[in-house]
Amino acid sequence: MTNEATLAVDAYFRGLAEKDLSAAPFHPSVEFEGPLGPRIVGADSLRAVLTGFFPSIKGVEVIRHIAQGEWCATEFIFKTTLGAVPMMDCFHVVNGQIVSIRLYYDPRPMLAPQEK
Repeated sequence: MTNEATLAVDAYFRGLAEKDLSAAPFHPSVEFEGPLGPRIVGADSLRAVLTGFFPSIKGVEVIRHIAQGEWCATEFIFKTTLGAVPMMDCFHVVNGQIVSIRLYYDPRPMLAPQEK
């Protein structure tokens, strides 16, 4: 079943996979948090940070969405030049716009090359 939240989240993942976030429906004050790096606030700031990751993105494989109302949790494989990273992101979507994204993943595969 598709709801407004999963439609917005799918647009976000499509943008990551295609390396073009112009159609990602971010609220102007979107908040983005993950296990690494500072909290990011604002659509322009988030697009700038994510665009910096484009060279390392090889693909995104969405496994499943678990959605209820304004909330959507998405399990996916983030395919990068450093390897495949299993992730789970939690999205809050209001009126078709993503107002928050919280990332959950084990960052060790991305840190391993730096530790050598």
